[in-house]
Amino acid sequence: MDGPLLMMVNHTSNLEGPMLYAFLQPRRLHAIAKQELWNSKFMAYLMETWKSIPVDRDNMGRATMDACFKVLDQKDILAIAPEGTRSKDGKLQQGKGGIAFIAHKKDAPMVPVAVMGFEKSNKKFLRRRKIVIKVGPCFEIIQKGGRIDADTRQSLADEIMLRLAMMMPEEKRGYYQGHPIEFSLTKSID
Repeated sequence: MDGPLLMMVNHTSNLEGPMLYAFLQPRRLHAIAKQELWNSKFMAYLMETWKSIPVDRDNMGRATMDACFKVLDQKDILAIAPEGTRSKDGKLQQGKGGIAFIAHKKDAPMVPVAVMGFEKSNKKFLRRRKIVIKVGPCFEIIQKGGRIDADTRQSLADEIMLRLAMMMPEEKRGYYQGHPIEFSLTKSID
């Protein structure tokens, strides 16, 4: 209910962010969002209202990292889609190493949130559809302090993604389909 938290969310729709923002009140939630969303005045207004952090998906710069660190230092929730982009078919893509860097640097607890149901055809957008949200147990990185190299960052990002994958049906695990669900770099928090 309080303290810094990294929320790892799979990304299949532009509606996940607003939905999670609404459901998590009164906690303050900040999400990383692609910088292109600030190109439209209306979307820029929404992104600023929701206190989103713009990111260049090809090159997560220092300003983005500093903004993420500030959110966690303020003991707020930072929502991240570790895949770095939306999955059009609802299947997981490989996670990016940036999430592992933030998690390791700030040593904040993490919670995986799997959202399913948005990936259905947009042709029937206004029709009712079943949306499933699964929240996994909080976890943390085992290795504290020090530096981690690029290979370790990617291994940690993959392990974070496996925590999402284990809450999804096998056919939605995408890149992680068939991977053994084993954890050596993270542990659940009791």
